[in-house]
Amino acid sequence: MKNLATFIIINILVFNSHVFASSQKYFDEALSFYNEGKMDEATFLFEKSAVFNPKNTESYVYLGYLNKELENLEKANHYFIIALTLQPDNLELNYLVGEYFYNNKDNDSYNEYVSNLEILCPDGCEYLDQIKKLEIK
Repeated sequence: MKNLATFIIINILVFNSHVFASSQKYFDEALSFYNEGKMDEATFLFEKSAVFNPKNTESYVYLGYLNKELENLEKANHYFIIALTLQPDNLELNYLVGEYFYNNKDNDSYNEYVSNLEILCPDGCEYLDQIKKLEIK
């Protein structure tokens, strides 16, 4: 029985390390394609990376950037929100999601992300200044 438990634990560890390595490989390849401007290839591999490691915030962030560059703003915001769920203290993500809601005239949601940034950087920060400048436009 003890040998069976050890065997199962070893198999789980090997499987998890393989999954993580695959996710990292896909992410690295996707980043190369992204930097080369090959958006379709980058999107496909960032999505694969997210499937193999759904807690990899960076895959979702880059999927958001890609979609924002392609002017698919609703989809970009979807990915930014997923990333923000995984990393709620990320200043840039709070700004990007708040900016999306500002541009869509959803003032309640916009104000929520302004409040988040006020909490995250009580002494002020670049992202808080930028999001407040949106109100002035």
